[in-house]
Amino acid sequence: MGVLKTLSYAASFTCLATTAAKPDEDLLRRVTDCVGRLSAQIEHHWLLSDKPTEQIEVQRAHLVDILDALVTPNSATQILSKRIDAKMAHATLLTQAAFSEDERQAAWAEKRAKQELLQCGTILLQPSGESVAIAGSTHVSKIESLNQGAWQASQ
Repeated sequence: MGVLKTLSYAASFTCLATTAAKPDEDLLRRVTDCVGRLSAQIEHHWLLSDKPTEQIEVQRAHLVDILDALVTPNSATQILSKRIDAKMAHATLLTQAAFSEDERQAAWAEKRAKQELLQCGTILLQPSGESVAIAGSTHVSKIESLNQGAWQASQ
């Protein structure tokens, strides 16, 4: 009887560990989209402006680390596909913003691209003095961290 009890406990813990290890699908989707969007933003900076991209590259690197922790071998190809789709969508917005002859469409595309990047910036904890870098933006909005002490401790 003791062996059966031990095996049942082992099976229960295995089921709990497997269930607990699954990433939140919404978080996985957001991080995947943000990695793709930041990649497009970096390429846009490289091609069309002389603005520095260090802060965006650092944000992207942090999100890639998060994504690597969330991706499983079974979902890797699907995640890569979604990441490429997000990159292409953001590149399309940036292209419309830069080259559209319709001023309203260009303004809308630029505003939408900035909104997407702001949403990506909220995933990462940042010190109170830093803010999200957005291409072509002179206005920088501050992102308030939920727990500054935790961020500083991680550095």
